[in-house]
Amino acid sequence: MNRRGIAASVIGATALFGLAVPAATAAPQALSCTTSVGNTGGWAECTGSGTWRVVSICNNERDKYTTWATQSGGTTRRYAVDCSWDIDRVQVEMK
Repeated sequence: MNRRGIAASVIGATALFGLAVPAATAAPQALSCTTSVGNTGGWAECTGSGTWRVVSICNNERDKYTTWATQSGGTTRRYAVDCSWDIDRVQVEMK
């Protein structure tokens, strides 16, 4: 079966069985981020569009998270939640 025959078969099966063609997915986020860490806290700065939050990876305690933020352009700096003793690193989590 040639390409046209395959395409016709797929279209026919779609019509016959009510199969839907999957909808297009949203474009991937376009964020570029940098982080900085100090003794117990730090910050993250992201440029572009998307939804993100800052994660404090703490030593000897649970990780801490900021709320989710959505930006549609420009550059935003958000401060990490401080750890009680010391912090290993700051990272950005994207949704």
